[in-house]
Amino acid sequence: MAASRLPFGDPFAENAGLNGHLRQLIEDLVRSGITWKEAQAEIERLYIERTLLGCDGNRSRAARKLGMHRNTLNAKIEQYGLNGDHRS
Repeated sequence: MAASRLPFGDPFAENAGLNGHLRQLIEDLVRSGITWKEAQAEIERLYIERTLLGCDGNRSRAARKLGMHRNTLNAKIEQYGLNGDHRS
């Protein structure tokens, strides 16, 4: 995984940037009793949904951007109950 591409910076640094927002989100999830599996699934669902939107619903393009095979994307669209047609 190319962690250096992620814009979070030092995970232990206290700052108000993206790292700070991520830390707060994680803190809220933990405090709410959300399990890792639930959080991971919701983040994946939202990431796929947003990528499809950015690709005007084009599943092949979205799959390439997500770094997964189109069949895998189709399975995840079905798994998360997305209709896959996220045109603007």
